[in-house]
Amino acid sequence: MTRTSIIKISDNFDKSKHNNLICNDAFKVFSSIPNGFADHCITDPPYNISGYDFKKEIGWLKSNKYWSEQKNFNKIEESWDKFSNGDYEKFTKLWLDEIYRIVKPNGNIIIFGSYHNIYKIGYLLQRADRKIINSVVWYKRNAFPNITQRMLCESTEHIIWAVNETNKKAKNWTFNYNELKKYNTVKECSKCKKVIDSEYKFCPHCGNNIFHTKKLQLRNLWNIPSTPSGEKRHGKHPSQKPIEMLERLIVGGTKKDDIIIDPFAGSGTTAVVAKNLDRKFIAIDNNKEYCKIALNRLKDGHQQQII
Repeated sequence: MTRTSIIKISDNFDKSKHNNLICNDAFKVFSSIPNGFADHCITDPPYNISGYDFKKEIGWLKSNKYWSEQKNFNKIEESWDKFSNGDYEKFTKLWLDEIYRIVKPNGNIIIFGSYHNIYKIGYLLQRADRKIINSVVWYKRNAFPNITQRMLCESTEHIIWAVNETNKKAKNWTFNYNELKKYNTVKECSKCKKVIDSEYKFCPHCGNNIFHTKKLQLRNLWNIPSTPSGEKRHGKHPSQKPIEMLERLIVGGTKKDDIIIDPFAGSGTTAVVAKNLDRKFIAIDNNKEYCKIALNRLKDGHQQQII
């Protein structure tokens, strides 16, 4: 079983192993992975928040002790997240081309992003004639406020769910419709059959107080808090995603024993959830510290939240 397999950090891909946690540059690893070896890709690539063209410093932040000290605000300033706009597009196209090769035809390609990069990724997927089946909006109800006070508070991230095939040929991709319904359980009035919010004790439409639970199709707006501190007990990553987010994607877009590749694994959330759900993974990251965090999380039986 996937859960009990021994996991170690390696330098390169080994197709004889069920799970690969690889600490290396993804472009050095890609060439050793055969065509069509993975069933799906789920990944959270660099957003280029740290270094896009014409990026400006938040000058007054240096003198504003309320945000820098009391609120512990830190900008994302990571070397792996700094590109010029042109270099970022080239970088994204290169890794996507490798994913098109490595993932089987009609496998899912699921990519996280923010407004900084998601439109670029969508453009490149469309230019490659890959079928986009969904966009998911992640509403982070406890998102950090916008400290510049010159724009709306950015409290969402985005996910593009695409299929590794052309629009004309795409078919039979994995989408576990019924399994995803468990994430959208609602209250239904037993008398008037209206769906109501969970906090109501009496139906606002007819006054009835007897309800049934009902599972509805999952919508593409996901109200999930930012990553809880308990999932960061082995160390912090500046863009770590919550387990609940990856559960929905892996439950909905993969099957047991499927192989999921994540070329930008970070602290390993995709690998952790894949392991707990009896999927296999190829998790790659070039940062040794993040790979150690991922390894410790994979060994930690408490890093589970499987429904």
